[in-house]
Amino acid sequence: MKLSADIVFDGISGRFPMEISGPRSSELRLERPIFYSDADMLKKDHLYITHTERLPRRTEIPQGVVLICVGDALRLSYYQERCCVIHLTGDTDVFSVFNAVQELYDRFDRWQAELQAILDGDANVDELLKCSLPVFDTSMFLMDANFHFLARAEANSTSDLRGAAQSESLSLEELQQYLEVNELVLQEKEPLVLNLLDTTTLNVNLFDHETYIGCLTIDYKKHRNRRGDVELAKVLASKLESALVRFASAEPTGYRLLRRVLSDAVDGIPIDYAQRRALENTSLGKMYICVKMELSSRLSKLPLGYICSEVERRFPRSIAFERAGAAMCFLDAAFFGEGEEQQQAALANELRVFTESMDMRVGISDAFSNILSARLYYHQASAAIENGVLLDPDRKYYRFQDYALTELIVNSLGKMPAELFFSPGMHRLAEHDAESAVSYMDTLREYLNQNMSITRTSAALYVHRSTLMERIARIERDLDTDLSDPDVRLKILILLKAIWLQQELKERGKREKESS
Repeated sequence: MKLSADIVFDGISGRFPMEISGPRSSELRLERPIFYSDADMLKKDHLYITHTERLPRRTEIPQGVVLICVGDALRLSYYQERCCVIHLTGDTDVFSVFNAVQELYDRFDRWQAELQAILDGDANVDELLKCSLPVFDTSMFLMDANFHFLARAEANSTSDLRGAAQSESLSLEELQQYLEVNELVLQEKEPLVLNLLDTTTLNVNLFDHETYIGCLTIDYKKHRNRRGDVELAKVLASKLESALVRFASAEPTGYRLLRRVLSDAVDGIPIDYAQRRALENTSLGKMYICVKMELSSRLSKLPLGYICSEVERRFPRSIAFERAGAAMCFLDAAFFGEGEEQQQAALANELRVFTESMDMRVGISDAFSNILSARLYYHQASAAIENGVLLDPDRKYYRFQDYALTELIVNSLGKMPAELFFSPGMHRLAEHDAESAVSYMDTLREYLNQNMSITRTSAALYVHRSTLMERIARIERDLDTDLSDPDVRLKILILLKAIWLQQELKERGKREKESS
């Protein structure tokens, strides 16, 4: 394995009194060292070990030359201006230095071979980090693209990263801190030194082609930041990238198919015959619930991939993916018990962590078994959020069935205002309400809601029975419609509900405008 001047200096500086100076490259270009003799011509990117007096006073110095010199420092000024010089002071044996450097190269050759052996085997990322501990001599961890810990290796028990890396993922608070520091550098290809989680870290982003797939983080709170570690971290990162790509492709075939079909279904893309047959074996008899999750503006920077990964981690056999600025989740209904009501109650309890700690709004569909109809239940979950936010903005959890009537009414009217469906009698009631303090529309709505019971309606409106009967008589006269006809009552109820919805939304918009 080729090394750099910084790695060589860091590797042997503890054994000899030495200092480094002159221009030097951080790249891994240096082959194993050779002794320099008087007759040698210096070659590009070569490492030489020699006594200072053996160096000519003037000679051509190619790019990338590194000299390890023992002896008089006065003669080195010419070289220090033109190449990297590692000068050993005191009574140092040049052969001991040569052997130390050779041992250093042996050590890195063994590390490179061990990395490749692990990658050629099961590509275990934990093992890749553990075998790298002697190289970096400090704690490190690996996170995936969704900020979950995939692997960790600890040099000692005092690392400040220990607490964070022992969990399966960054907590919400840790993730927010991480994003504040790292938000603008997730696509950075070069290693970066950052202040992360109250410690100084060296971070290398990992990519599959141009797609961000994770980050290697090396802790420097208990260890000085060595220049040579940057290139070594790149070597380890390249092996981790290969391992993660292999890991991603190892997802079970049936699970991968189900994810693909659900994603296509949400987008309205039909599946082919082979996929349909395969689905019969993987999803037969299973029930699913579609959950749509939307972040509030306060946490809009929180990655949806993190949410999706948290869902799949918390709920076995679930599938979650990002779509149109929201997290689309398909949960195995059996995980929440048997029966629709039990499942919905358990689901509401389980999702509390998302609706409260993550400040999210969630829309919940009915349970369904036909995967090919997933798009319909995606619309249910979407409609639940849309109507829930309009009618109950203070809530976070919206079941479709709680807002099914609202959705039904909105869809039945299409793009036309409710007034276009009014009969002449309904128009007369509206004209009366515009000029009177007593609303015939509100009275009629309550009367029909109480199944045309005078007793219950008068109690609900706090109106005397005789007064209500006179009012109902005037309403029926102006309406000029037979309220005993169930179809007539249904039409009027739909229109009255639609008008109420319009008024509620108008009043809410007015209040929001005044508050802002």
